Amino acid sequence: MIGVLDVGTNSIHVLIGELDRRGGVRVRLKAQELAQLGEGGLVRGRLTMAAQRRAFRVLARYAAILTRWNVDRIEAVATSAVREAENGAGFVRQVRRRLHVPLRVISGREEARLNYLGAWTAHRFRSPAAFIAIGGGSAQVVCAASGRLRYARSVPLGSARLAQQFLRHDPPRPNELAALTEHLRGAWKPVAKAVRRHRCRVALGGSAMIRQLLLASYWRARRRLPADEARLSIHRRTLAEIVAWLSSSTARERVRMRGLDPRREHLVLPTSLALLTWMDACGVPAIRYAPGSIREGLLRRYDETFTRMSAV
Repeated sequence: MIGVLDVGTNSIHVLIGELDRRGGVRVRLKAQELAQLGEGGLVRGRLTMAAQRRAFRVLARYAAILTRWNVDRIEAVATSAVREAENGAGFVRQVRRRLHVPLRVISGREEARLNYLGAWTAHRFRSPAAFIAIGGGSAQVVCAASGRLRYARSVPLGSARLAQQFLRHDPPRPNELAALTEHLRGAWKPVAKAVRRHRCRVALGGSAMIRQLLLASYWRARRRLPADEARLSIHRRTLAEIVAWLSSSTARERVRMRGLDPRREHLVLPTSLALLTWMDACGVPAIRYAPGSIREGLLRRYDETFTRMSAV
């Protein structure tokens, strides 16, 4: 049994699980808390003291849970907010020293690989697929087929980062939206070139904000939530309509969107616009939701490593 801690820019996740004989993930415990580690610090490149205290409290609770479960191994990773902060190494040292949690910072490429591996573990997509995950600090794009990676890239286009950098008014002003759109188009150009070169037949989207965006879209169309989230999808035209509405909406209107966590209402517009510009640049007509994440990816990689060691 393995315990996984994922210290993200917005949320901190804990997962306790194991892999069954068929390679599926059996989750024993799963929880998350919105610690907002990147709040107020992404643009400046420093973790604020308030954000660090919030994150430390959450990690202390989760460390206690892992101790009670007596897990065989702990995999703890930190992503964009810690990776890019000049005081990120100090935060990691404090977590290791005070909580005895083996926290490590992973690269953007490893984050992309783990995100896709988590999705592939759950669904085993066979066709050449382009996978995108939009987190708080960065976005990951992968091209792969049958679990074999052909391309993996992480770019600093996370929803919280974009909100802090470009959106200062409610609703956002036209010049803010124009600057954000121009920034996204420029950043996606090399990524889109790679995705087109690999001729992916399927487009998949992961991460909490993409999931919530697709849930909100489903509700707008049907006035109910889906029985099976794995069937969620969105067409580029529908997404463009949602972006148009979000661009003129206020926070009070956005928090009423069914399917959306009210605490993340300020992130739905940058997520939607980042996804739309990626689809436009890559020529993607529609995208499907792909459950699975870094946590499941870490479980899969641990199982593969353990299997290789046992065979020696």
